[in-house]
Amino acid sequence: MKYLSYFTLFVLLFLSCGQKPLDPDKPVYVQIKTSMGDVTVVLYDDTPLHRDNFIRLCQANTYDGLIFHRVIQDFVVQGGDPTSKEREPGKLYGHHSGGYTVPAEIMPQYFNKRGALIDAKKGDNVNPERASAGTQFCFVQGKVLTDQELNEIEIRINNIRKNWLHYTFADRLKKQNPELAEESAVDELDLHASIMVTDTLEILGPAIIPAEHREVYKTIGGVPHLDGSVSIWGEVVEGYEIVEKMSLVETDGNDRPVTDIIIKSTKVFQR
Repeated sequence: MKYLSYFTLFVLLFLSCGQKPLDPDKPVYVQIKTSMGDVTVVLYDDTPLHRDNFIRLCQANTYDGLIFHRVIQDFVVQGGDPTSKEREPGKLYGHHSGGYTVPAEIMPQYFNKRGALIDAKKGDNVNPERASAGTQFCFVQGKVLTDQELNEIEIRINNIRKNWLHYTFADRLKKQNPELAEESAVDELDLHASIMVTDTLEILGPAIIPAEHREVYKTIGGVPHLDGSVSIWGEVVEGYEIVEKMSLVETDGNDRPVTDIIIKSTKVFQR
């Protein structure tokens, strides 16, 4: 029912803008034309908040003229800061995202394989809800991994989950009892949150990388340490070689490409 209601909203939006309405029974694609080539992604229907946000932004030409401001080989290619349209040489971009966030939609069936379309967000310590930055997005690039590397990454995933639970419980406790937010109550807050984390992890057990995900990471590659902590709302279906080319460009000390990779336009369509 929620799925239909979101699409009803977008049908009305498209009609009001003179656009052909989207068919709720067909997948939605977005072609992202860049100065290095075109990349096409398919959007997932079961992450409607992120899907519809991305559709809205693309239809409004929000990304036209922006750059991919953060490129890290074997990790991600990131863009979507509205202020990056200025393209001021040497400037660090990435601190702006339209002034809003999108609630997390972290689905267990989606993982950070090469080509995944994922969110950008603030860290768990200040963003325990894991809300996504409104306009920013990333293409996962990553690398092919061995079983040993994946075993080590499982440990990292569990540590990330443990820390996230601590931040989440601490935030909840402070809201329930404002006195725990006082600087003098730091130790008490930490103790209560730690107990809650321990009790929760005993119930949940350790997080593991599923066998089918492991196989993809060992053959196609990706960034598995992000699994379970970011919203994934689509994947590259055409032009992944362009993402690979982007990941290899020369960057400065802030991971910004020395030669800007510019988003020329975006096109929402269905097949």
